[in-house]
Amino acid sequence: MKSKLLLIVTLFVFVSLFFIIPNKYSSMLPVFQLVEKPTVVSKGSHGKTITIDLTFGKEDMEVFLKGLEAPYPHFFISNDWIDRSPALIQIMKEKSIPISLLGQEGKKYIDDPSLFKKEIDQFEQTIGEVPLWFRTKDYEFPIELQKTAWKYEVNLLSSSKYWVEGIQKIKLENGDILSIPLHQEERMDIKQLNQLLKSDSFLSIEQNIFGLTTKSKTIPE
Repeated sequence: MKSKLLLIVTLFVFVSLFFIIPNKYSSMLPVFQLVEKPTVVSKGSHGKTITIDLTFGKEDMEVFLKGLEAPYPHFFISNDWIDRSPALIQIMKEKSIPISLLGQEGKKYIDDPSLFKKEIDQFEQTIGEVPLWFRTKDYEFPIELQKTAWKYEVNLLSSSKYWVEGIQKIKLENGDILSIPLHQEERMDIKQLNQLLKSDSFLSIEQNIFGLTTKSKTIPE
């Protein structure tokens, strides 16, 4: 009887410690829990990160994605492009390239308070999960949007530097998050983009901002 009681107590203590003590070897920390209030993140402190805003491109994007090598940039993609490009999304899934949601202009989320939830739901239906990060197309983040994103546990990401046409060499400093546009009306040359990606060692968003060594959340199979 005593041995059974001792076994039960031992198991109880072991289980309690497992849940109470943080597991430093955990393979994935939920990034949302590291952000303590509604805010817009625009810079890290542990390295350099490249993000790509994608709303346009097909044949050139297929060649680019197939040739892309890790560590990958983080893509912010519009729902319209996702719906138009299932084959390219499949390539990204197979290569575990991280993507998040690129929304519309910030003002639209004031005019239509339900817009953010609609876009998040659409992304989740197509990709299979809620995006970990979100940014507006014009990098305007009204306080109403910040509160809504916090409510739905989605992080808002801006950037510290933004590529503009005519820049041949981009100088990045420690902590910088660079945005590259791939739109119909505003677009970095793919050859220049490939050269940039090979020019330095880049970190994921989470590694740059929080110093994490874990992989960022990727698209599920």
